[in-house]
Amino acid sequence: MDHSYRPHFAVLGAHGGAGVTTTTAMLDPERQGRAIELPPGTPMPPNHVPVLVARSTAYGVQRAAHLLGHWHPGLGRPWLVVVRDAPLPQLPTVSYRLRALGARVLGVVHVPYLAALRSADSPADVLPHRSVVKAAAALRTGLRLND
Repeated sequence: MDHSYRPHFAVLGAHGGAGVTTTTAMLDPERQGRAIELPPGTPMPPNHVPVLVARSTAYGVQRAAHLLGHWHPGLGRPWLVVVRDAPLPQLPTVSYRLRALGARVLGVVHVPYLAALRSADSPADVLPHRSVVKAAAALRTGLRLND
């Protein structure tokens, strides 16, 4: 097995404000093209693994479910990244919906609420912050991207 292989990711949002820019920056902090933001309506680039991003709200996960319900099978199953929108426990509605979506995705990876992002002009500005470094490492591990 070739352990030097590292997938490229195409990151798209299930809804506006889902956390696509943050997720992309966390997956590719050196900006080497390992992860790209995929604007709505843009075709999936070849050899990229799709990553669908949603907020941890009932609405966010419902929008992810809607998109996955219309997912073209030729694209392959995406990863689902759920970005916490508040430092609160996950709602039962969200937990239920995520369990229901499990078979439609490669896996579900959670990004915790990161207070450092609240005061940043750009996610790239806080990538060195300890909590963001830890969350980014967990995200990359969750997506099986070995550093």
